[in-house]
Amino acid sequence: MAESKKSSKILTQWPWLSGYSGSVFTDDFIAAIIVTVLVVPQCLAYALLAGLPPVVGIYASVFPMVAYALFGSSQHLQVGPTAVISLMTAAAIAVLPEGTRIAGAAILALLTGVMVMVMGLLRGGFVMNFVSRSVVTAYITGAAFLIIISQIKHILGIQADGTTALEIISNLTKDLSNINPVTILVGAICFLYFWAANKYFAFIFFKLGMKSKWARLLARLSPILAIIGSIAVTYFLGLSQKHGLNIVGEIPKGLPLLTFPPMSLELVKLLWLPALILGTVAFVDGMSTAQTLAARTRSRIDADRELLGLGASNFIAGLSGGYPVNGSMSRSTVGYSAGGKTPVVSLLTALLLALAAMFLTPYLKYLPKSTLAALIMVACFSLFDFKSMWQTFKYSRGDGVTALATFLSVLVFGVQWGVLIGVILAMTLHIQKTLRPNVALVGRFAGTEHYRDASRFNVETFDEVKTLRIDESLYYANARYLEDKVARIVRESPRMTDLILMCAAVNRIDASAVASLETINNRLKSANIRLHFSELHTTVKDRLNRSDLVNNLTGQIFFTQQEAMEELEPDPDWSQFSDHVDIH
Repeated sequence: MAESKKSSKILTQWPWLSGYSGSVFTDDFIAAIIVTVLVVPQCLAYALLAGLPPVVGIYASVFPMVAYALFGSSQHLQVGPTAVISLMTAAAIAVLPEGTRIAGAAILALLTGVMVMVMGLLRGGFVMNFVSRSVVTAYITGAAFLIIISQIKHILGIQADGTTALEIISNLTKDLSNINPVTILVGAICFLYFWAANKYFAFIFFKLGMKSKWARLLARLSPILAIIGSIAVTYFLGLSQKHGLNIVGEIPKGLPLLTFPPMSLELVKLLWLPALILGTVAFVDGMSTAQTLAARTRSRIDADRELLGLGASNFIAGLSGGYPVNGSMSRSTVGYSAGGKTPVVSLLTALLLALAAMFLTPYLKYLPKSTLAALIMVACFSLFDFKSMWQTFKYSRGDGVTALATFLSVLVFGVQWGVLIGVILAMTLHIQKTLRPNVALVGRFAGTEHYRDASRFNVETFDEVKTLRIDESLYYANARYLEDKVARIVRESPRMTDLILMCAAVNRIDASAVASLETINNRLKSANIRLHFSELHTTVKDRLNRSDLVNNLTGQIFFTQQEAMEELEPDPDWSQFSDHVDIH
């Protein structure tokens, strides 16, 4: 019995174990090989973007993949360094002394992991709902633009540091005299190759008779040829020694021991806020990727388990000398498209990466930094989403302005302040809308039971009975606004005897709003006007029954608006009609 319960618990945590077979393992193994080919150059490139030694990218991939496979809920999500998270890491550790930045990146990963795991244990997956998707889209687009600008220095072979677009561009212009023509040539050729591979190779392979699925996969993996080619050309032509081409250099073999990085209270104080921002962005973006893949397989994503999985991944990345990680859309899509079925793909990829770290790193010594920069720049083009930003602006000017402000803030103030400004603006816009809810005077289409806004439709209204439709829940911040609306309608309707508050859209009324309703009831009573409610939700009505409002209400609570009007609407004035029939 105990054994059965234990087995049931294991299957609950890892449902993919049920029915796992040799054929599934074969599919997972093939997918892992393909993902590994993609991950190795990506790891090196993103570590370079984060301002860290390239090998740190590998450290940030191996153990985090294992941790996510054990604790995450997605069967297809692949975690590791990503472009946006790498840029955020670079900004966070830029304030640290140069000799402490590697340890600082590991501490940043630890802090991020702890914060995200605590959120998971507290079932804080709902936090994702507070981050506007339009803000995330604008933020990622701005970060991608900033990443591209930051990589121009590697293409030109000059020095140009900075955390904002203005700083980087200013530093680029100061060092233009030191441009290296060979670096530009290598970077330009690799850039064009990567761009063509991304845009045209899948179509070319498909036209050559390859199946669509494998054509796309081969196109995604084709950049490895440019990596190998640039290493070979650099080595055999001596471009580094003879022409000053910047290369990756010696990469240590093997993997580090799992250990805590040297920590200090001062470093924690400097990094806790960046870790919180980074964890939020990583969770929202990774959750979006996981849900996209889950929709294709009709599986379910558990937000709280995603927090645990992502938190554990970041924590172990810190222990293994890496830096913060996130779910990667490109790697996850490649693994899924290659036929990967379960998280075993992540476990096998981690094993293959570990083998690569032990045996292949010496061969990466002559990899040009301009090649990695070109790879990063082309990858960032896929992160641009100006179309969604424009659609958001067309749909809602307020949301569109918030998205634009987020995008510009990333460029002007840097990635950390950009996301903070975006979230604050989105929350401010939401609060501002709820402060002044739409309260419409409604009337009825003649001969029907349909009620609409009297300012927009030709509907019948009565001087004696007025109906205000409230299109928002009532709480402390907007209750006074309703009081003002009611006072205004009273002034404009001298013959009014009854006021109905139509509450179909009111899902909550807090204590402050109840106090305001009691005030409205008393003021109307002094003016010989009765207050009524219609279409109250059952839960709202049950809560109102706990207050004194219902007992002191001068009017009634009607189930529907039509019921209220049938009871309250004045009788027709028949005196205007004559019963005299002129027969002459």
